[in-house]
Amino acid sequence: MKKLFSIVLIVLILCLTAFCMIACNTPSNKSDSTPDNQEVFVDYSKDNSFEFEVTEDTDAVTYMPVGATPKYGLLFYLGTMLPPASYTYLAEPLAKQGYVVVISKVLFAYIMYKETETTFEKYPDIEFFIGGHSQGGGAAVRRTQENLNSVKGIILYAPLCFAPYTIADTSMPTLLLEATKDGVLNYSQKADAKSRLPENRTEYMLNGCHMSFSSLDDDDMLAPFNDGPATAEEKAAQKEMTCTYTLAFMKSVILGTK
Repeated sequence: MKKLFSIVLIVLILCLTAFCMIACNTPSNKSDSTPDNQEVFVDYSKDNSFEFEVTEDTDAVTYMPVGATPKYGLLFYLGTMLPPASYTYLAEPLAKQGYVVVISKVLFAYIMYKETETTFEKYPDIEFFIGGHSQGGGAAVRRTQENLNSVKGIILYAPLCFAPYTIADTSMPTLLLEATKDGVLNYSQKADAKSRLPENRTEYMLNGCHMSFSSLDDDDMLAPFNDGPATAEEKAAQKEMTCTYTLAFMKSVILGTK
């Protein structure tokens, strides 16, 4: 009886071994071209809704989409002395759509312009649009002029330019947003900024004020600059349209319709 049991046990072990060998050598249904760690790039032709992470270092605040590999981003320069949090309203919708948003922490982006932009080195695989509000718009023009071959497009929010930098003689895709009740910039400053931009640009005049391209636009902030006035509804609508026009412009450039 013991001998019979031993024979049965040996047969079972041999069968199990053979089964394991066959299973290990059976081709997987997964193609070799789709490994587990394959990058999934953002589809910018779609309406996306990604989660995102916000990180901060000495140079910038960064909004990074989670769940896919982004190909495009916005490098943004602040209005004078405005904190990065003033542009959260713009950064968050962009990050949700799959864009990396890097907000430089230089408070005088044009006056204290940095010759080297660390963002390009930190994210070498990202194609960046350059954006800026007020004085940050002047910095954006200079950065674009100095990086024409690597910048995807430029987006300016009521830009202030006062140094001899221009992209007027280029074909750089350009979006210019201005405000009807802008009390910070006078007519000659607005005209000067436009003279530095390509003629074939996209521009919109929004009902609102200069400071409402940021969220630091309460009435106490507007009054010293004679900026506005604007109602709460006008301020909110200006920010909404700013996001809408920015996203539409970036998508049109990426998809080649601009």
